[in-house]
Amino acid sequence: MNDFVRIGQIRSALTAAMKRMFSVKGNFDENGFLRLGFAGHQPGLADWYTNNGSLYLTSEIFLPLGLPAGHSFWTSPAQDWMAKKAWNGIEFPKDHVIREKNLHQSAYF
Repeated sequence: MNDFVRIGQIRSALTAAMKRMFSVKGNFDENGFLRLGFAGHQPGLADWYTNNGSLYLTSEIFLPLGLPAGHSFWTSPAQDWMAKKAWNGIEFPKDHVIREKNLHQSAYF
């Protein structure tokens, strides 16, 4: 990680997104299956190849569960991420483009 993004920010942001997405009414049908949509039942957002809430894409949020308990992802203190700071009026580092070896990447978080 660089000085811009902290592991505690990543875990905190992922946890907040997961709680928000899975707590929305209408996410699951009467049998407990995911429904199409981003936050609730929104079939108009689905792509032609999506079915039952794209279980494959949804499962990606659980990838960190494969990390050992002592990994810094789990042990780093929770921290507010940039968007949370911004919306709460807290100072945060300004985004900028990082240029390394002719690669252009945008630094977010």
